[in-house]
Amino acid sequence: MFKRILMIGLAYFGVTVGAGFASGQEMLQYYVSYGWWGVAGALVNLIVMPITAMTILQYGSCFRAQSHGGVFRSITSMVVAKVMDYGLPIARFCVGFVMLAGAGSNLNQQFGLPLWVGSALMVALVLGAGMLNTDKVSTLIGGITPLMIALLLAAVVYAVVTFDGTFQGVHEFALQHGTPALSNWFLATVNYTGLSMFSGIAMAIIIGGSNWSPRAAGWGGFLGGLIFSGLLLLMAIALLLRVEDVYDADLPTLALIDQINPVLGVIASVGTYLMIFSTALGVFYSLGKRLAAPWPSANRLIFVAVTLIGFGLSFLPFTSLVNNVFPVIGWLGVLFVAILLGTWLVSARTDISEEGLRRDKIRALLLYRLDPQRRWTPRHANALIQAVDESNLRARQLGDFLGPDLYREATQTSGIEISPEEQSELGERLSAMQREHRQSNTPSGSHAATQTKDDAANA
Repeated sequence: MFKRILMIGLAYFGVTVGAGFASGQEMLQYYVSYGWWGVAGALVNLIVMPITAMTILQYGSCFRAQSHGGVFRSITSMVVAKVMDYGLPIARFCVGFVMLAGAGSNLNQQFGLPLWVGSALMVALVLGAGMLNTDKVSTLIGGITPLMIALLLAAVVYAVVTFDGTFQGVHEFALQHGTPALSNWFLATVNYTGLSMFSGIAMAIIIGGSNWSPRAAGWGGFLGGLIFSGLLLLMAIALLLRVEDVYDADLPTLALIDQINPVLGVIASVGTYLMIFSTALGVFYSLGKRLAAPWPSANRLIFVAVTLIGFGLSFLPFTSLVNNVFPVIGWLGVLFVAILLGTWLVSARTDISEEGLRRDKIRALLLYRLDPQRRWTPRHANALIQAVDESNLRARQLGDFLGPDLYREATQTSGIEISPEEQSELGERLSAMQREHRQSNTPSGSHAATQTKDDAANA
């Protein structure tokens, strides 16, 4: 369980950070420009973000979400759901081409390459990785995240160790020379919370939707949100301590690490580029998947098209994009966060917890049934079918959702040999078991009145 939570948390962190965070440009405009008041804002984010991330991933897991649209329609009114459903792709597309612009600035600042080279290379990487399935994309994003964290921590340690000024001095310099995103630190904090959640919300829902346990998905989201907000706080302090050296850089974090050692600066440039890649991939992959929902066969074509359009818009100045585009997206993100948190606190938290317990019970009973050393009885069958009936997913969906993890544990812990064909048929078998159980407990001639959820869905 811990390993799964860790991988979910790292994957979530990977899709949430982006060009602005990795480069330090967001920290500079949203926090450092307000001096030590900005650090207070980062502390507020440290409380809010983990809880919000937990909420988003739990929703994804509970509804087995393949896109954000299904979640929105399940928790809000149709009108609000449509606003959220259409607003998110538009805003995320804006985040996407800002990521590509950041990729160009990265290689330009470190290596002097033309802006279009870094952006074009990023487009090639995103298109290549986007041809993989969701699980492989999540694994890829989670796998590069530890390097990113290590590089950011190195910048923090260097800034603290080499600080030779005064706290009041850096505060006043930041207020005089900074470029604040909004009029005061509290509004900037609220706005950035919405922005940071918004940049990863669609891919986070998909990551949650690929994990059958809402509890594991939720704690993974909490861990990812905690990593993000903890690093945000540390980076805000580090950049404030060295604000006189980095306030006018497009990528202040990279400029800071480059002062440590030129070789480490090159490594940092590559690491920052990978962070940009992780968010750009999450944005364009989830956006392509959402737009292709009515035409599944055109999924890859639409993904390629939106990525190339984003490339065309990425030639605008990176710093200007962060300062003008991100605050607008941030307020839309605040609306989304308010709706998600509000519905979760009012009712969904209890419903999701109960659904998680049901899935644990279903999984335990199925493992019991697979074990040849145990005796399967009608009492077990009744308990299994009752839990399936009460689930928010249909029997076939549950079987397909639980199958891979279920059979993996059965093979590893009990040595049960299971063929790939048997694994792929679990959903159908669970559905048939439910149907047979209903029919055996229904008076003759009244089967039609008690169709199972699968029968009703297929009618």
